[in-house]
Amino acid sequence: MPRFFAMPWMLTAMLVATPTLAGPLRQAAESTSTEAFVDDEPPIAGHVTFNLGGSFIVPIGKTSDRFDAGWGFLLGAGYHFTDRLAAFVEYQYSDFDLKDRVLQDENVAGDHIMQYGNLNFLLGLLPRGRVGLYLTGGPGLYYRKVEITELAGATLVPVCDPWLLICYTDVVPVSNVIGSRSSTDFGLNGGVGISYRIYGAMRVYLEARYHYIFGPKFNAIEGSQRADGQYLPINLGLRF
Repeated sequence: MPRFFAMPWMLTAMLVATPTLAGPLRQAAESTSTEAFVDDEPPIAGHVTFNLGGSFIVPIGKTSDRFDAGWGFLLGAGYHFTDRLAAFVEYQYSDFDLKDRVLQDENVAGDHIMQYGNLNFLLGLLPRGRVGLYLTGGPGLYYRKVEITELAGATLVPVCDPWLLICYTDVVPVSNVIGSRSSTDFGLNGGVGISYRIYGAMRVYLEARYHYIFGPKFNAIEGSQRADGQYLPINLGLRF
């Protein structure tokens, strides 16, 4: 075929084939691109995850009469038996200021530190969604320390405040009250949380837990009392 006849036929074939092939090629490219960026949550059953976060902690009940709201941080690691059920070991440190007029007619300065370790179980109510909802709770061991650094007056009337870990039935000098005291006790906690999956198995979470600590017994003038503690931490953290 002469060259000047072949060229028009080749151009016509190319123009016809290009739209025909463009559709399948575009679909293949879009499919490959989409698959490369699909963000599916991997299964977490049989895997270990970690969490860390910060806390705003509110004392409750008689504990709130002695201490201001505090702050803290927590660290944890857990094993997922299924996509819904996991067990976590967690550590939290928290710090509180002592209220100024916690002792009647006396100006007091000091602080309160609490550290604890919990064995918590986590039950996912919406385990595979972008937004998750879960319940958590378990037993723990709580270390509480109260330190009084300043106290007005040379002597005191009998002072017995179980939540400050102090109990004197006689008048004592200030030097007897200033100082630190601590107690390690068993406790329980339980709460609810919500999470949002950022990428893969990584989630940001917000939760509230109620902690009850079974404190030591003190024989006060008005009778026996226990220094039970109640706290409500609101935790904002990352689980990955």
